[in-house]
Amino acid sequence: MMTPAEILTATLEQLRATREEMLSADWTLGLEDETEDTRRQSARILLQVQHAILTLENANFADIRDKLAANEKALADGTAKLQRALKDIEDTAQVLEAIGAFLQIVGQVASLLAL
Repeated sequence: MMTPAEILTATLEQLRATREEMLSADWTLGLEDETEDTRRQSARILLQVQHAILTLENANFADIRDKLAANEKALADGTAKLQRALKDIEDTAQVLEAIGAFLQIVGQVASLLAL
């Protein structure tokens, strides 16, 4: 069982890795073959990932500690699913779906804006 601080660290690490992947040349090149709607969705999700990072980095730990602990399993499962999806970066729809699902879990810990 992880401490709330470890859960926060792992969540932020995953969000940062996701952001890095979405800014990579491979991801960008892959989006060229996608529809305009998919490219817009990708851009919107990238903004949501960045917002989640900033929100968690600036959150008062005492305010989110209990929510981190309560959502430990969901965050761990979401991280694992997202990591599997990111291994097959060519499946854009699957990656975007996994990122969106992970962001929903993060949203249970800290209030995120709907972008």
